[in-house]
Amino acid sequence: MLESGKITLSTNNKEDLVIAVANKRIDLDAKSKEFIKDIAASMREGSKNINATERTKENPKKLKTGGSARVMLIESAEELKEAGVTITLTYKGDLVATAGAQASSKLSRLMTGTKAIEINSLPKLIELGIETL
Repeated sequence: MLESGKITLSTNNKEDLVIAVANKRIDLDAKSKEFIKDIAASMREGSKNINATERTKENPKKLKTGGSARVMLIESAEELKEAGVTITLTYKGDLVATAGAQASSKLSRLMTGTKAIEINSLPKLIELGIETL
């Protein structure tokens, strides 16, 4: 695992995501809403933009794995918490979500089903297209 450093992901000379790592903390700073929406959509739907019925016909296993993305996210956040690692997501200077050690469940626990994920800004989370935690 990376102990410290900074990575910038860009497309067409435009910053999309800045990843900074230090002291068991990974900060994801989203610069492009479209980039994050594309990542979220590809996680939910696979790489093709087709409806659920077509996806199921194409590969019946995707019906099961689609629901498991949420489970995988929760399990990963809980593992991060146990390891003392935190991941944060910010957009336009606002903290959107925290996963892992520094997550404080508060009301988020009702939505996420875990103490390891904190939704810091539901409106920003929805704006980024990550409304299905």
